[in-house]
Amino acid sequence: MQSFCSSRPRLTLPSGLLELLPSRLSSAIEVCGAAKAEELRLHSGRISTVTYQSRSYSTGIILSDAELRELLQKMCGGSLYAYGESINQGYLTLEGGIRVGVCGTAALKDGRIIGVGSVTGLTVRIPHAVSVNATPVTDCLLRMRRLGGVLLYAPPGVGKTTLLRAVAAEISSLAYAWRTVVVDTRRELGCTLTDPTLTLDVLVGYPRRTGIEIAVRSLGAELVICDEIGSPEDAQAILSAANCGVPLLASAHAASLTELLRRPALCELHRTGVFGAYVGLERGSGGFRYHFSDRRQADAALL
Repeated sequence: MQSFCSSRPRLTLPSGLLELLPSRLSSAIEVCGAAKAEELRLHSGRISTVTYQSRSYSTGIILSDAELRELLQKMCGGSLYAYGESINQGYLTLEGGIRVGVCGTAALKDGRIIGVGSVTGLTVRIPHAVSVNATPVTDCLLRMRRLGGVLLYAPPGVGKTTLLRAVAAEISSLAYAWRTVVVDTRRELGCTLTDPTLTLDVLVGYPRRTGIEIAVRSLGAELVICDEIGSPEDAQAILSAANCGVPLLASAHAASLTELLRRPALCELHRTGVFGAYVGLERGSGGFRYHFSDRRQADAALL
């Protein structure tokens, strides 16, 4: 971990987020900065850090239990109850697509989380409107002529959601005008898709399975886009959409194609031919690097 120094570029955070943070923390971040922060990791009794280009920098600030509780209360608009279901799933979403991971002590009933107490950490992921070359993925979808979907994969934090937004904006633009439906389950995928000329709909807060079904059956989608698939429930809804002739552009966590296809639900989708291409994603100083694999190459990765 590195410490900030005053020679670093000043940090730019959304103004609404800065207003929520304890004043001593926001002051430390603004003074020391590290260009555009991608993540804040805030803990009770531990150093608060900022992540930028996969490196963590210390702010020198340690938050108390009371400060962390107050921050969470502010993030929930004063009502923890209103965000209870989301917090039980380990996150909440702020305005502008900012996602906050919540770490604490779970209260269980019949194996189900019914509440989270003693919150000890908040991980704040900050989206930025960055320029992304989405054309290679868009061209891949166009080449398949709606006969197969595309699955993006990469480890957490590489930029899968950013790329999904960019493809959604490009393929629903007037140049292509695909009727696109974005299933924004965690309220972060559609946050920058505001151009009034886009031929898309955004289903906000819908569970993936329900959102995919609505997109196909009610909204006449030619392409469905969603984030972070992998459960058996997701697979069932995706297979149903594919059977209706609607391709899916989605993302999943995996460091390699082999690791991706070892997941039972994703392996089943591959075997049934839902995805015509797989795209591994890396991020370097010059932007994204793509690794395309067709079905034949994916078959080989299973051996």
